[in-house]
Amino acid sequence: MKQRKNVVLVLAVIIVMIGISIILAEQFSVAESSRETPGTDGTSIPALPVTAISVSTTAVATGTMTKTPDVTISRQQAQALLDEWEMDEGVIHGYFVAGVSLTDRYPGKILYEFSLVPDNTSIRETNATLFIDAETGDPYNPLQDKAGITIEQAKAKARGAFPELSTDRVRIRFNDGSQYMRSWAFELMKGEEKLVEGGLDADTGELSSYFIGITRLDRPETPSVTMDAAQQTADREIRERNGDISIVLVDARLDPLGMPGEKIAGQYVFVYNRIIRGVPCDSDGFTITVDSVKGNVVEYRKSWSLPENAVALPAEPSVSKDTAIATVQKEAEKIYPASAASFHIVSTDLRWKDFHNPDKVVPAAGSVPLAWRVEFDDESIRGWQYPIPATGWVDARNGSLLDIYYRHEH
Repeated sequence: MKQRKNVVLVLAVIIVMIGISIILAEQFSVAESSRETPGTDGTSIPALPVTAISVSTTAVATGTMTKTPDVTISRQQAQALLDEWEMDEGVIHGYFVAGVSLTDRYPGKILYEFSLVPDNTSIRETNATLFIDAETGDPYNPLQDKAGITIEQAKAKARGAFPELSTDRVRIRFNDGSQYMRSWAFELMKGEEKLVEGGLDADTGELSSYFIGITRLDRPETPSVTMDAAQQTADREIRERNGDISIVLVDARLDPLGMPGEKIAGQYVFVYNRIIRGVPCDSDGFTITVDSVKGNVVEYRKSWSLPENAVALPAEPSVSKDTAIATVQKEAEKIYPASAASFHIVSTDLRWKDFHNPDKVVPAAGSVPLAWRVEFDDESIRGWQYPIPATGWVDARNGSLLDIYYRHEH
């Protein structure tokens, strides 16, 4: 009986291996593997053959093997998807593709593994590897398996955030935090048209940002929507996506759109700061951009990561506003003595100085200081086409200068 069982298991292994060999043979022909790939310097470099994978016979024999993913994406399609990724983010800029192989090193997945080598521009210093899922065509990052939601859940969340759009596919990739904050970056597509792009929280799937492009061709020179109406739109967008939360509007402006001198209507920008214990945060909050012609929200950005117990109570200053201004002015005169006579205060208010990377740091209880945020400028800064005030920070409890950003170059 035991011998018969062993024979059955061996036959099962043979059948599975034959099936996989047939699939791989159909996917990759000799002609494709010998095809040449253009190099970045205009020459042609031979493309390495696609290396077939093997499935663990031990897993089959023991009955632990899960369903093998189907290879539905050809090598040419995977290369086209990589090129599309490159156009969006420049992921292979400074590299050439030295080879591509199929790998099953990550459980439950069959992936195209692209081996990248620095090209002769010397922009890159080390080799790199990128993956395309051979079943779905999605970019794959091994760290996405540690995210709180799967890539399919992230796709559903992205679609669900914009139910009014007729989307036929979702392009999505995982940002692992090495360059940007951990997130699922998505694009909702209709055919070849990008309807909206944005980001979701890596663990919860909450919408953290989105952007919709504005067509500049034949755009009128002046706004069709008032700032008050645009602010109502921004207020409503925050409320509908987040419910009732404690925020305050700290900036409202009409920003220019297009190249300098281009006479087209701009876009309204509204900045809201989160409030904790009656004091605004400097980082946590929202930035909402509204098209001044159509009146719709074209950009949404949310930052909301500070634990409430991280602020250093009490929320009352021990240092006066005038003292804080004098501290900043004294330091500014040291940096640009010749500009001392034209020193001018733009604004001064209390803020929680909540600068941190939530993927790297969780602020300890009572570690975020209450501070005076002093904005100022001088004759040199006021001469810029788009003046941006300098900023100084003074601890509102002990009066020490925490930080200052004051530059005449920009």
